[in-house]
Amino acid sequence: MTESAHAPLPAFKSDEGRARYLAAYDAVLREWPVPWEGIDVPTPLGTTHVIASGPRDAPPLLLLPSFAATATVWRLNVAGLGRAFRTYSVDVIGQPGKSVANRRLRDRRDYADWIGDLLDGLSVRRASLVGCSFGGFLALNQAVMSPDRVERVVAISPVGVFASQAWKLFYLMRIRSPVLRLARRVLGRPAAVPGVRRTPRDTAWAALMGVTMAEAPEVSVINAGAFAPAELRAIRAPVLLLIGKQETLYEPHATLALARARTPALTGAIVADADHLAAMAQPDVVNQRIIQFLGA
Repeated sequence: MTESAHAPLPAFKSDEGRARYLAAYDAVLREWPVPWEGIDVPTPLGTTHVIASGPRDAPPLLLLPSFAATATVWRLNVAGLGRAFRTYSVDVIGQPGKSVANRRLRDRRDYADWIGDLLDGLSVRRASLVGCSFGGFLALNQAVMSPDRVERVVAISPVGVFASQAWKLFYLMRIRSPVLRLARRVLGRPAAVPGVRRTPRDTAWAALMGVTMAEAPEVSVINAGAFAPAELRAIRAPVLLLIGKQETLYEPHATLALARARTPALTGAIVADADHLAAMAQPDVVNQRIIQFLGA
């Protein structure tokens, strides 16, 4: 079977499952705190769905979510950030959300080309990027591979980049998550979000993640590995690294120290009373740090 013959990704097991997922997604959108516009941007890899908020003439800010979390993970942040920026909350192509990939993404270059095409489709020459977890990996990857398109980067608890978390992520996604899904079906326990220690603050988004884990659509994703030291040293865009104090993928202070040593362009901070989803756990604190760093 040729690559083009494969079903578009994400691929749900049934039309009913896809309908349940989209209903949960739209339920989060009904609680979006500011006026928004849904934009479908065509790219060579497929259609990318973006939720745009904030003044049209404000500086562009691309918001990249953690794996499978969709653009809706930024719901608690867009009102604050939208006072200074035109925010573009992105459904990463090939992952759960309303973006649709026409093939699997193969490597970091595919993702960098895709973000470049997305910026072109939004008529944005350069933008600052904010990314959480896998989104932080993508934001820093863009700074490495397409430095002319990136103003500044805010990476919130990025996976990979500074050190590999391959075995930890394998455990969370391939072992712990299926067990949690089984417990949810058999015992009626709520679904937990991999890597997140506390109950998510956004309950509508948590419900969407519960449907995502229950339906388990087929997706496209690459290993978020560590970058070469030379790549990190060469990053020109200023970088702000934020890590929740209750991060579970790695020790926050040690990772921050390692990142500072390897990336001259980087400053960072530990976010108190926050886990892997620090922007959701402490939206006002994280928004303030982002806005201050971006000079808005």
